[in-house]
Amino acid sequence: MKNIMLICNAGMSTGILAKKIQAAANGSLTVHAYAEAEYEEYLDGVDLILVSPQIRFMADEIKAKSGKTVSVIAPQKYGMMDGQGIYQDIQNQIGV
Repeated sequence: MKNIMLICNAGMSTGILAKKIQAAANGSLTVHAYAEAEYEEYLDGVDLILVSPQIRFMADEIKAKSGKTVSVIAPQKYGMMDGQGIYQDIQNQIGV
């Protein structure tokens, strides 16, 4: 099972999105959301990090600090809380 991390400013709206992505994945992923101030504590076992559009300017820094694959969530999909669409993006990136 793949482990996906979502990172945003405070982790609240992304927490809702994490649940929608996990539901779309039908058990093939675990998805957790964290604030940018705390994500470094939870990197073990993470296969992919998705960054919210609000902090996309931090994507390179997060990649350098984590050593993980990092991608920015499309603003349209984030704004619509499109768990299914983001799940499809994850499939394209890591082949779930």
